[in-house]
Order: sequence, then C-alpha cells, then structure tokens
Amino acid sequence: MFKSKMIFALYHIYDRIINDISFKESKRIGFFETREQCLELINMYINFAGFKEYPKTCFKILEYEIGRNYWIDDFLHEEY
Repeated sequence: MFKSKMIFALYHIYDRIINDISFKESKRIGFFETREQCLELINMYINFAGFKEYPKTCFKILEYEIGRNYWIDDFLHEEY
C-alpha cells in the first residue's frame, strides 16, 4: 500500500499592534521532511532577536500531505 508523503511547514505567528490596530504577523521559516527538524529549529530560533520576545507557543508546525489540493477542500467545506 502507498504511504502518503508528508511535509512540515514551520511558522512563527504572533499578534502585533500598531497604532492601536491588532493584526497577525507571521514568518514562514521553511518546509521540512520531519517534525523533529522543525523542533530542532524552534529550539535554535527561540534565542534569536525577533523570536525571543514572544512565547515558544508562537511557533506553529503545520503538516501537509504532498499532492493534496487543500484550497479546494477548504473552500468546498466552508459554510456561510
């Protein structure tokens, strides 16, 4: 049986306020073959300027199956 190939996207996402307006700011750090690679980078980046000012929970690892059309899946399941 064929096993789906997965990739892991590592982001740093946090709230930012400018002129009393709050919005989400994000940095895409990269795409990796394993969750462990992401965790190693989190432990390194958490000490860098621009990251150390925020809690570790701002790092997000998103898992994606290669070859899957996520946009159309999400679009078709939206309820308005």
